[in-house]
Amino acid sequence: MITSFFKEYGDEAEEILKECTHMYCDEEVFVCAYKTHSDYILKKTNKRLDKGDTWFVYYAAGKVTKLFEIFEPQKFVCFHRLNTDKLKIYSYNRLRDYYGK
Repeated sequence: MITSFFKEYGDEAEEILKECTHMYCDEEVFVCAYKTHSDYILKKTNKRLDKGDTWFVYYAAGKVTKLFEIFEPQKFVCFHRLNTDKLKIYSYNRLRDYYGK
């Protein structure tokens, strides 16, 4: 799965991994993410906020529901979408409940 990440992002992959503070990889899943604040995403504020309430998932492949076992709960989960500037933000609890965790 990590091979897919490098294949999709090419030269950009190394920079993305430097930005991600949390990564997990096993035979079922590869996830790289970092914590940020929802205001930084939703309001596009330029100031950095101290307390993160959102997982910004830069890349996830495989059994993504393991995210709920691996990373501590936050208020939101935001997914980066390849080849687009659009971000998708979800309530962490609602997404977890939807996937049966």
